Amino acid sequence: MAHDHDHVHPQALDDDDFEYEDVDIKEALGLPDALPPIRLLPLPELAAEARQAPLPGQLAALAAWVGKDGREVDEDGDLTDEDQAAAVTALGITAEDFDFLWEYALGVEWLLFDPEDEDRVLPGETADDWASGDDESVFAAWSSTLAAVLGETLELYGPEPDFDEDDEDEDEDDDEFNFSGQGMAIAILLFLARREGLTGEEFSEVLWENAAGGVVDETDEETREELAEARERWEEEYGDPARLLLDKLQTLLAVTETDEAIRLTPLALAALHEQLVEAGVEIPLLPQTAAELTGAELLAMAEGISDTEFEAEAAAWSAARGADAAARELLELAAEGEPGERMLAVAAVTQIGAPAEAALRASLQVPQVRGYAKVTLLALSGIDGTAAGSPDVPPDLELGPDDLAWLATDLLTLACDDEYPDPDDLAVSFREAVPLGQEVPLFEAMALSEHPDAEDVLDHLGKHHPDKQVAKAARTAAHKAASRR
Repeated sequence: MAHDHDHVHPQALDDDDFEYEDVDIKEALGLPDALPPIRLLPLPELAAEARQAPLPGQLAALAAWVGKDGREVDEDGDLTDEDQAAAVTALGITAEDFDFLWEYALGVEWLLFDPEDEDRVLPGETADDWASGDDESVFAAWSSTLAAVLGETLELYGPEPDFDEDDEDEDEDDDEFNFSGQGMAIAILLFLARREGLTGEEFSEVLWENAAGGVVDETDEETREELAEARERWEEEYGDPARLLLDKLQTLLAVTETDEAIRLTPLALAALHEQLVEAGVEIPLLPQTAAELTGAELLAMAEGISDTEFEAEAAAWSAARGADAAARELLELAAEGEPGERMLAVAAVTQIGAPAEAALRASLQVPQVRGYAKVTLLALSGIDGTAAGSPDVPPDLELGPDDLAWLATDLLTLACDDEYPDPDDLAVSFREAVPLGQEVPLFEAMALSEHPDAEDVLDHLGKHHPDKQVAKAARTAAHKAASRR
């Protein structure tokens, strides 16, 4: 199923002073003004999920252990060794886990320093919110804890800060990677990639790449080898940062991880949605049921859900609308939309099947969707319309050069949306859209087509297709299209 969207990736963060609550996330991560709409779970369901998360439970237990009278801390803001050992035993966790728990607690006010006695810590506002049991307060406490996990976990990973500028024993790798702020960056990337998720390898590679300061030139083999060696030494010394962060996020029920993909849970999607909207990114909220969606909202939501989920939404939406009315609305949107939206809408109409036939026949008069309507009607009739000159194809459903040019241009528009394309990938997409031996006549038809993207597609193919003959034919056709225009 086709989806027409830009691939947006947060840029690497390199600000040593990154603070979750102070940073302008939109500016820091280079985010667009708007992102696709999303459907969130109702607040009572989010709160119910939040209450099941182990990590907030541990933080609540820590706050309860500290008690209303508080506990003494040293000049570094840490418990005494005796109290820490007692807390570890009371909470049933390891000393290492306690270090993270302590930082999370202080980071988002599960605990706070007594304003009247800075040598003591007391339960804070987040602990009060959690203890209140109120749905809104519980979700707010969970969201704050997510902020702490994203902001603090990788701060505690790697070498301890060294304030001795004269220390000549400092490891040269210590300056190679900076994980400050990268927890939030990877979380936003997961939000952007919520339809497909990230593989474990992608999650790890992005984290390391950003920590190294951004995109590494793939042609610079020496630099890549040096970074790979530095990363190997770093992991041997400090462990795997991706695994550490994922484990902490899982104790919060913020991510799910399978062999196929890592994805944010509904809880994390809701919390990050709130954070991004506050940062100035427009992300519309969708109604709770498919029946409440407009056709435009149905198509827009496809960017954030899987094909299977979209098909289920489209089926429910069509059932609520009525098959004929649904097909007509979708085909109208297809005629008005961009190539990706058009292909998505037609796929939903095709899913409706025979009840959409009347709407499809009406669309034979609409140039933007005529080719799609012919292909779909032939399929509904059980006729193979791909065989040239097939006697079974009714005259009114024969695909003319203009129909083929429009269909191919739609497909190629999606393949040509990359400013710096991989020529081999482009060649594969091109072959899927254009039968072998039909390049020149199809290019001629595209040059004469009314499709608004035809000239740009031909120009792109002329510049980037790896086959010199194909590229030359595309350039010739692009020149004809420009002259005609």
